[in-house]
Amino acid sequence: MTARSFGEIASGFVGYRNPDRTRVPRRNSFDVDDDRAQVFRPIKDGWDFVYALLQTFDELLQAQREERYRGKDRLQDGDRRVLRALLKYLDFKTGRLDPCYQTIATRAGCARDTAIQAVKRLAHWLGLRWVRRTIVSDNAGQAGPQREQTSNGYFFDMRATAKRVYETFRKALRRRLRQRHGDAPPELRTEQVALQRPLDPQISAILASIEEGLPKPEAQVGSSDTIRL
Repeated sequence: MTARSFGEIASGFVGYRNPDRTRVPRRNSFDVDDDRAQVFRPIKDGWDFVYALLQTFDELLQAQREERYRGKDRLQDGDRRVLRALLKYLDFKTGRLDPCYQTIATRAGCARDTAIQAVKRLAHWLGLRWVRRTIVSDNAGQAGPQREQTSNGYFFDMRATAKRVYETFRKALRRRLRQRHGDAPPELRTEQVALQRPLDPQISAILASIEEGLPKPEAQVGSSDTIRL
């Protein structure tokens, strides 16, 4: 085995150990305890939220195929596995979502770089946002870097998506709620109904509780710098 091969193996072990924890904090990163890093919000009826999000992805992927969309940012089949892997780490009670890229990749069964590219596409199409975070380094108070990069803090801002995507999400969410709470009133039995039409009070209350957990426009963290990788 060549020296280069040994070096590649060694670097692989180092990368696997903690690939998102580096000694040099990146631009626009915040301490994990900084107010600007507090992007997590509780998600009520979280399984309904997850269902609607996955349905939105499926419908968007199908639409891109039917319309023969060829943009470089088009969704890939494997992006669904990455999305599912990411959602596996979503804590509904707190909204915490902060797995490292290697954790996402391992769960999705893909390479780390593949997961990173998929995350970028999810940011473009499904309102995935994140903030870079730092922690105190192991050698704090000694020579060397005092802070180091750690995993991103993620959240979904569906209001930041295109109108068509947001409407698809809400319709998927309403379908899910109707399945769980029985037949919908007549005005809800067609998917063509306008979103501003009155909802059944019970469904309306649940929908509102889920959307309450989404970031408000005035509190968004996701800037162009925030979502760079």
